[in-house]
Amino acid sequence: MRISSPLGSFVARDTPAARVDARVKIVLLLAATVSAFATGASPALALWAVLLVASWGLARMDPRSFLGALAPVAVILAFTFAANALALDGHGDIALAGPVGIDTAGALRGLSAVFRVAVLLGLALAVSASTTPPQLADACTRLMSPLRRVGVPVAEIGLMLSLALRFIPIVSEEFDRIRLAQRSRGVDFDRGGVVARVRAWASVLTPLVVSLFRRADRLGESMAARCYADGAPAAERAPLPARDRVVLAAGLAVCLAIPTAAACI
Repeated sequence: MRISSPLGSFVARDTPAARVDARVKIVLLLAATVSAFATGASPALALWAVLLVASWGLARMDPRSFLGALAPVAVILAFTFAANALALDGHGDIALAGPVGIDTAGALRGLSAVFRVAVLLGLALAVSASTTPPQLADACTRLMSPLRRVGVPVAEIGLMLSLALRFIPIVSEEFDRIRLAQRSRGVDFDRGGVVARVRAWASVLTPLVVSLFRRADRLGESMAARCYADGAPAAERAPLPARDRVVLAAGLAVCLAIPTAAACI
């Protein structure tokens, strides 16, 4: 049985991915980001799709949540593809109208960029679905702990990250609640021109911003009452278990092998 969850939320299940240390998942996600963009446009890119599906299986994540997360950036991805595919100087391989045509090499380049972004988004969702916000914040604090020697307020950054991660699903739920309330009052978000639609969505965004400011005030007051202004405690160092070290080594090896294989093809 698979569970569908909103963007940025944790799927409360005992999954194989959930049992991996959050520090390992963050390091592997960063390594995958570098490796995905270092992988040339070759059949080796298909390996990232295999790894993406495997990560969804390990996190037991519903693929529909990926499609929901992809929708907000679909316009940007489409523009990225069009900017690479269209040739406006008459040198396109496929003529469309006048000097406008399609550059097949540019289209492949744009499709490759869109694919990389989609894969990284899917991997990030797998991490968020298998890791709680406190675990992510604590892992980031531990990974940044060496920066404390040069005066970086690592503990405070970890606290802010924890609050931001906790607020992502809260904001999503608040947005849906206000949108449904406005729709029940007769607000139509799907009809009219640009100005009418902006006004319709303003009826959602305005109360949402006001609600967020109200929540921030209450949060600030509660944190001040608990003396968070005196500084958050530093995270204690904890060694990685042997199993997590094996997962880290294997993941880094895969991230190194894929661009190497792409260069050899």
